[in-house]
Amino acid sequence: MEGTSHDRIAPSELVIEGPRDFRVDTRVYTSPAVFDEEMHRIFENTWVYVGHTGEIERPGDFKTAMIGRNPVIVARAEDGKIHVLLNECRHRGNAVCRESRGSLKNFICPYHGWVYSLSGDLVGVTHPKGYPADFAEKLGGLLKLRSETYRGLIFASMTDDVPRIEDHLGDVRKYIDLWADLSPEPEFKLVKPHHYGYQGNWKFQCENGIDGWHARFVHESAFQTVAEFGGPPTSARSTVGCTRGFDRGCAILERPGISQGLSQDQIAAYRKLLEKRHGAERLEKLWYVRHVFLFPNVFLFDNLIRVIQPISPEKTIVTSSGLMLRGAPDDINRVRLLEMQSRLSTTGMINPDDLEMFASNQTGMRGAKMKWIVLSHGMGQEENVGGAELKGEDTAEVPQRAIYREWTRLMNVADNRR
Repeated sequence: MEGTSHDRIAPSELVIEGPRDFRVDTRVYTSPAVFDEEMHRIFENTWVYVGHTGEIERPGDFKTAMIGRNPVIVARAEDGKIHVLLNECRHRGNAVCRESRGSLKNFICPYHGWVYSLSGDLVGVTHPKGYPADFAEKLGGLLKLRSETYRGLIFASMTDDVPRIEDHLGDVRKYIDLWADLSPEPEFKLVKPHHYGYQGNWKFQCENGIDGWHARFVHESAFQTVAEFGGPPTSARSTVGCTRGFDRGCAILERPGISQGLSQDQIAAYRKLLEKRHGAERLEKLWYVRHVFLFPNVFLFDNLIRVIQPISPEKTIVTSSGLMLRGAPDDINRVRLLEMQSRLSTTGMINPDDLEMFASNQTGMRGAKMKWIVLSHGMGQEENVGGAELKGEDTAEVPQRAIYREWTRLMNVADNRR
């Protein structure tokens, strides 16, 4: 690994695993050299979430996203097909699309006016007499990335050397199916996203969203406030639910029951819709709060999708998009959206607590004396429930270990820089 002498260390030495010991080097969170390698070896060598079909419903719709440091466009062409394109003009590398989302007929580079179709084809070059007759045809259009869709989730890869998305997701697929089936009609509709940042490493958010241990301490005051104002009497220190870890760094925090601030009448109406579509047996499997993390950058919550965008070792941007249920009454969707905003937005009662912890984590990681953090809680106590799925108690660090096993695997892939 390139960098200063302090950073010249094999990635495999940054994560140490023994029978009852799992440690992560603090430089994983602070080193610019490690961060640079993550952007290349992880984000450019696996499937990365770039959007949802509910964001580009009609031909002409597009959104922009990032794959590590690579800007991309996700567009639905006139024939309805979805394309993921590198957002770099073939002329001078200018970002062809500078809007976060919208709808149009073509992409026009703002620098010299080159025109690209929604599928990325180069359809117009200004002042073409300065080039050979077959110049545009030989040059080609915007670089097209391999992309696949699963249950409305759009993934793309900077390399073609990845398995089919179904194979990549593996044993976590059944939980994605449960998440997707929470909408009475396929597929979710997404509201405009909410963006926020924090001063900390991107992996803090990855670790936190599937951490069942911290809430009873970090969010205790929020739980008490909700109870005092007539909300459900949540016990901040109760132990309920479980954690799950999978191959490819995927992980889940799971707790029984869904309320989302709904009244008893609304809950009954929502359950009736789900039972009508899926049957009584599957309804009970659906009726869980699950935080599904798909490594390296996306969380699937029951009422939002959260996307993690690394900026630097100590800066991260997060995008949260609320999920609207198709086929559900407006009053149910309205309450779900308000619940998401009141708890998980930057002005809510839950999310600011976590952002403060991330900044505090980053401060602590700067200490030169302590080299390792430990993620060994519940090691040796996990239950293999079939395939690659490990299950632990809600405080077990099963999910975090799944993340760093995949992190280590990808950080050791062969260098294939262009």
